[in-house]
Amino acid sequence: MRYLPIVWPASAVVWSATAALVMFTGATPSVRAPIIVAFLLVCPGLALTRLLRLGDLAVELTMAIALSIALDGLVAGSLLYAGEWSPRIGFTVLLAVAVVAAAIDAARTRRVWVIDR
Repeated sequence: MRYLPIVWPASAVVWSATAALVMFTGATPSVRAPIIVAFLLVCPGLALTRLLRLGDLAVELTMAIALSIALDGLVAGSLLYAGEWSPRIGFTVLLAVAVVAAAIDAARTRRVWVIDR
């Protein structure tokens, strides 16, 4: 399957920016909840799964959801264990993971795109 390689890192950054916007601007819960839940279920895992270069879209999406749920639990558990529970801190950590992994994927994609020509 051939698709534009930069679409996934760009979509992860756009979803991250949208989620950060609704989280930190105090949007109403009816707007904030679906966007934050979608971000938490997909973006951190998708950004990290893309680094594995699995090649199959269905496998990448399945792994992304599973990895996102695992990361959500790991971050929440770590914050609870450290005695620093805060949904904003947990969200910020997951946001940083998603954006950094998407940036690494975009940089690697650019290199691969240049080599393929």
